[in-house]
Amino acid sequence: MLTKEDIRFMAGRAFYARGVEIYNSGKVKDFHVEEIRNHTWIITAKVKGSGRYVYAVELAYDSEMDELVESFCECPAYYNYDNMCKHCTAVLLHFVDFEKKHPERFQEKGLTDEAKRLSAGIRKPETTPAMKGLLMKQFMERSFSVTHREFYGKVRLEPYLNWSEETAEAEFHIGISKMYVLKDVFAFRKHMMDMEEYSYGKNLKFPHMKEAFSKESQKLLEFILYWAGKNEARYTTYAYYGYYDRLTYQKVRTMNLDGGELEAFLHAVGQQEFPANIFGRGEREWHVKRESPERSLSLTGKEHGIELKISQPVGFMGENDCFYPVDGVIYAEKTADLNPIRDFMLCVEQETDGTVFIQKEDAPVFCGQLLPVLERFYRCEKTDFDAADYLQSSASFEIYLDAPQKDLITCRLLAVYGDAKYSLYEKTENPLQAPRDIFREMEVEQTVSSYFNACDETGGMMALSGDEDMLYALLTEGIAKMQSFGTVFISDALKKMRVSSPPKVSVGISLSGDMLELSMNTEDMPMEQLIEILSRYDRKKKYYRLKNGGFITMEGAELETLARLKGELGITDRQMRQEQIVLPKYRALYLDGELKAQRVTEAWRDKKFQELVRNMKTVEDNDFEIPASLEETMREYQKKGFLWIKTLKHNGFGGILADDMGLGKTLQVIAFLLSEFIDAEPSENKRCLIVAPASLVFNWRSEIERFAPVLCVKTVTGTADERKLCIREAGNRDILLTSYDLLKRDIDCYAGVRFYCQVIDEAQYIKNHNTQAARAVKEIEAGFRLALTGTPVENRLSELWSIFDYLMPGFLYAYQRFREDIELPIVQNQEEAPMRRLQKMIAPFVLRRLKKDVLTDLPDKLEENMYAGLEGEQQKLYDAHVQRMRMMLDKTSEEEFKTAKIQILAELTKLRQLCCDPSLLFENYQANSAKMDMCMDLIRNAVSSGHKLLLFSQFTSMLDVIRAELEKEGIGYYLLTGSTSKEKRMQMVGQFNEDDTPVFCISLKAGGTGLNLTAADIVIHYDPWWNLAVQNQATDRAHRIGQTNVVSVYKLIVKGTIEDNIIKLQEKKKELAEQVLGGEGMGSGSFTREELLELLQ
Repeated sequence: MLTKEDIRFMAGRAFYARGVEIYNSGKVKDFHVEEIRNHTWIITAKVKGSGRYVYAVELAYDSEMDELVESFCECPAYYNYDNMCKHCTAVLLHFVDFEKKHPERFQEKGLTDEAKRLSAGIRKPETTPAMKGLLMKQFMERSFSVTHREFYGKVRLEPYLNWSEETAEAEFHIGISKMYVLKDVFAFRKHMMDMEEYSYGKNLKFPHMKEAFSKESQKLLEFILYWAGKNEARYTTYAYYGYYDRLTYQKVRTMNLDGGELEAFLHAVGQQEFPANIFGRGEREWHVKRESPERSLSLTGKEHGIELKISQPVGFMGENDCFYPVDGVIYAEKTADLNPIRDFMLCVEQETDGTVFIQKEDAPVFCGQLLPVLERFYRCEKTDFDAADYLQSSASFEIYLDAPQKDLITCRLLAVYGDAKYSLYEKTENPLQAPRDIFREMEVEQTVSSYFNACDETGGMMALSGDEDMLYALLTEGIAKMQSFGTVFISDALKKMRVSSPPKVSVGISLSGDMLELSMNTEDMPMEQLIEILSRYDRKKKYYRLKNGGFITMEGAELETLARLKGELGITDRQMRQEQIVLPKYRALYLDGELKAQRVTEAWRDKKFQELVRNMKTVEDNDFEIPASLEETMREYQKKGFLWIKTLKHNGFGGILADDMGLGKTLQVIAFLLSEFIDAEPSENKRCLIVAPASLVFNWRSEIERFAPVLCVKTVTGTADERKLCIREAGNRDILLTSYDLLKRDIDCYAGVRFYCQVIDEAQYIKNHNTQAARAVKEIEAGFRLALTGTPVENRLSELWSIFDYLMPGFLYAYQRFREDIELPIVQNQEEAPMRRLQKMIAPFVLRRLKKDVLTDLPDKLEENMYAGLEGEQQKLYDAHVQRMRMMLDKTSEEEFKTAKIQILAELTKLRQLCCDPSLLFENYQANSAKMDMCMDLIRNAVSSGHKLLLFSQFTSMLDVIRAELEKEGIGYYLLTGSTSKEKRMQMVGQFNEDDTPVFCISLKAGGTGLNLTAADIVIHYDPWWNLAVQNQATDRAHRIGQTNVVSVYKLIVKGTIEDNIIKLQEKKKELAEQVLGGEGMGSGSFTREELLELLQ
């Protein structure tokens, strides 16, 4: 239970005492307490302030935790203090007494069911208390000029300053025409904080608000409030009376100022004239002026040195500014500007007559270092004095370097003045006594010493031992730097420690069949030593230490290029010892590009290699003819895709045709197959295998028969025996069509059957390289392999690796190496170098075009997120389920989380279903669904305007609900789900494109690919799916070639729910694919524990 002692602790002594006074005087009105949920109480009241002001107070108290959760008051003091104001304190005291009088209201209650508990205490929405207070404060400030016009901007403050060498005091007068003494600055501050109306005399009574004061007095007002707030505790007396403290404030008229407060006072005064008594010179008018006072310095040469007479004003050095009062003007200078002479000024102040003497031995330092600085600040007069007579002699330097034993370097450093030499590493009793340039010596000593790690003062030398990095720095840069300011003598032993340039290596590349032959030659280094250097190459290391003690610099780009290529191409030391290094041909383009980009290694390429590179880089110039029957049908970008596939096949490579969805990847492949069929000899094997999702197999057959009827297409369907027979009897010109699922079952039947070409459609089906589907497609024996997909990377880079493992095994290395060298550095560390390397490697073998780049005649696709808000029973059910999930996740350890992912994802699915329509989970649910209402409004408007639309949902049960609503309203529709047969699918697609049925309800997974539904110009995504690419594929059933109307895409989202957060989270995850391929993004239902908690926010 809350106690008065608790309140006193929260409010602090001052505000607690004031709160007690307010409560005891009966100023707490309209007190109300309401429990909004178990143990949480909202306390509201109105508190009468000073004058005519009444302040609203709202508090939230958790009786179970026994703590004040939130507090708010409309009074100005609420915004100025960390603790509670006196009005909040008074209301809490009222609450404590109320709690004692009505204990039955605060007894423990049994918990109601989830929905009732969440709905308890719902009140009519009101303006947020903090916002209401802010608006009220602004209203009072803005209305002051109207309600109190006679005072607006007219009240003046006049300061008075009494400033001695030890103390500073300030007083103020206040008034309009007649001025009154401000007798109590603390009472004044209280009036300002409470916006109280207060009288100073017969002619001055006004509400204390900032707007009442004149423009010239605003800064003085701020200073008074600043000083009073800072010093309140010093002038407060505490007395304890029973259950509360009583505070007594001293009346303060004269304000004692410390250094910072004096500086603040002078800033507040500004340039206005004000009366002051400074340093006991009598009262007069002063003003602050920002410029430097006059300072003079007289220098007189004497027999034994220099006499200085300094004349400078006495003043005050503040943190930011220095102030010097002289003849009615207080000169103000920036403290930082005086830093160069600050110590000198303090030194002079200690001398009563301002006279300083410098003996001859110290004069060189004074004349060389201090005097040039003083001349910038003082007006200097010189008598029998010339600084040049006292300056030090100019020094030269000699540096002696030796290597008395292995890995030990010694250094002797001498400063030379004519015939005199001084060792800088030997102790000197008083270096200032000699006519030496000590500062120059210190600079040189510091520079030289930075290349050594030990000092022998007895022997007068520095030493370097046991640090190869410092030794390399000495040899490569240290000696040259020393030679810039002195003469360097190097012993013969040290001269033997040479730093050599990296070896010149020439590379030869030739093409032999399907392999590359690489040779490396170096003239100035044995190959074995080059192999050792490359094997131990470290990009962060600047050198390689030879056995003879010398160094080879590794800072050039040539060794870096060779070491990197050795690693990236997987070249072993054993291969380098051979005359020829054999590599797969698919490394040609990457190798050529890297050698050209670096331009540091001499490279020779044979004619065949050059032709291969040129052929791959000039695809459009290659001499491949498009089949005449398709010349008019194919678009220009499709013809380029055809040439790219032909070029890959011609050069013995595989590739990914990754065009945007709806750009006709199928047609480009058919053109390639037809071209190969036309050009083939009668006995030549042109057998082809096309693997696609089951839903697309018949579409492939239909498209081939439509565009290339001369091709012999066979669908591998029927019983196991029928499929086995079909495979066994496949001729050299047959094209076999099968699904991923049937390929897995029939994989043994394909043993010994060689295909000249294998095409996999929707290649993301093999993104997991451990699945049976991925293993099956990779077991097929085929001379040329092609993959089709609009989304090569959906969620992880391992998906891209799996596709290339099918196309050209080994191209992206073994998966473990790919993961360590490329995937993890990119995904976890966001490293740019591995990303650039991956892009360069795959670029020649991935062709990707986006609709916006190639289909300039394709109508626009307008996407819009439409938001609905949960209400009533649907909101209560959703909130209850979120709370349950949070509790489940909070109680789940990391290990438990890993094993409970299926259960957690199932719970997430329930949340998404609650957003769609609670009837998906609760059979007896009778209330409305916010999203369903919005969806039906969209459908009605679209149908009445003559549009045809596609409606996608992940949940077939949701489609059933929508279907029932459509039937109720007499709206025609088609329904396609995973249970729809392939034949029925094609039939419905054809009918929808021809008849007047306005709505096509489609299950997202069953109908997201392989359908051409350009009769529709509106797409509705009823519920957001984890994977943006899947949604985009579904959208492109309508937004594709053949569409003549603008396509409007509506994504229905329930605001403030998991759906809203799914979109935000997936936006973060889609960047990876865009970086690698410029792709569509990525996403899945796979999340970390932290991401799941973020979804529930």
